[in-house]
Amino acid sequence: MRIPRFLPVAAAAAAVSALLVASGWLAPPGRTRPAAPATCLVLQVESQNSHSSSFVRLTVPTGQRQSLGNPGYTINAMAYSAAQGVVYGVADGPASGHFHDGAHAVRIDASGHVTDLGGVFRAGARHGIWSWATGSTGGAMAGNSWYLLHANSLYTVDVDPASPHYLDLVAHQQLRPIVLSAGVDDFAYNPADGLLYGVSVTAAGHGSVVTINPRDGRVATVPGLKFPLARAYGSVVFGPDGALYATANRIGHRSVTYRLPRDGSGGAQEISTGPELYTSDAAGCLAGASAPPPPPPPPPPPPPSPPPSPTPSQKPRNPSRTGETPPPPALAEQPTAVNQPRDETSPDPIVASASVAPPTKFRPVATPQPSVADAGHREEKQRRWSVAVLVLVIGGGAAAAHVRRGR
Repeated sequence: MRIPRFLPVAAAAAAVSALLVASGWLAPPGRTRPAAPATCLVLQVESQNSHSSSFVRLTVPTGQRQSLGNPGYTINAMAYSAAQGVVYGVADGPASGHFHDGAHAVRIDASGHVTDLGGVFRAGARHGIWSWATGSTGGAMAGNSWYLLHANSLYTVDVDPASPHYLDLVAHQQLRPIVLSAGVDDFAYNPADGLLYGVSVTAAGHGSVVTINPRDGRVATVPGLKFPLARAYGSVVFGPDGALYATANRIGHRSVTYRLPRDGSGGAQEISTGPELYTSDAAGCLAGASAPPPPPPPPPPPPPSPPPSPTPSQKPRNPSRTGETPPPPALAEQPTAVNQPRDETSPDPIVASASVAPPTKFRPVATPQPSVADAGHREEKQRRWSVAVLVLVIGGGAAAAHVRRGR
């Protein structure tokens, strides 16, 4: 049977297509490669004592830390407003002391600049005496509602700049049961279910993840989700991967940030460590902030210096005794000097001056003609050669005649 010409080409095309499908280049629509896990920037405030704080930019899930300096206030209960692109927090006072009317609300922009917004008072009150934000340890943001955690109470503060109740306390819930809520120091808002997630470190909680319902104040544990037991988890945020990130203020004389998947696929994993902390808090993920550049690689070691080249030995000027003495250079035969009177027609001899003239122009020098004495000397030598040749001819002829006679 005759094979069609196009059959080998079709077979080769089918083989190439199968190879591309296997490698993922020609995957069917809807089947894409899983995207690499994204990173997220978290603004974390850390206090090693009761009168100072420092900002740290934390990248999750990598755990990279970047210090941003001292904000000039003792800050806690931070929450990030994605709509406004700023972070709200509670400041007990400047580094030098406390506010006379209790803690103030502050606004933190992307550059880390802190603006004092004044105290937080109940909506409708004409004159506030003491700020309701005083003593708050945890904060989270849901739209324009800023949730503040104060002991066993949950406060809701309006942060809509267009609202007449901007920075007013608009709602209050008592948390229960107290055996769980008393061990919570911070929480993060989950828009998927409308609940606040935190870590309870009481005897009942024992490092368990708990949820807080802001509508009725109920606190409940999440089965199967636990962090290592610590004195307090001051910072809690959600990462871009949906995992919960929490920072223990002190575990073994250090602070530790853990990552815990909410789907129960694994336990808490340590991603970052820092100094032992008195308090901490965090807000994130921050939108529009660029991740800090990775540390530059160490400079390459300098190339090894080349060994010093050996100094060439000086050859002795005198030849070795064992070697043959090179022949002296041949000397050109010098003509015999003849004393003769100065010819008036011959040019004067050229005397070299002390300074060398540039070799641009040369003065032609006439070649001296042979004198009469030289001509006579050559004629006398020719006569002598003629006599010698004649003697040799005559002598040769006489010798030949003598030989013939002897025969």
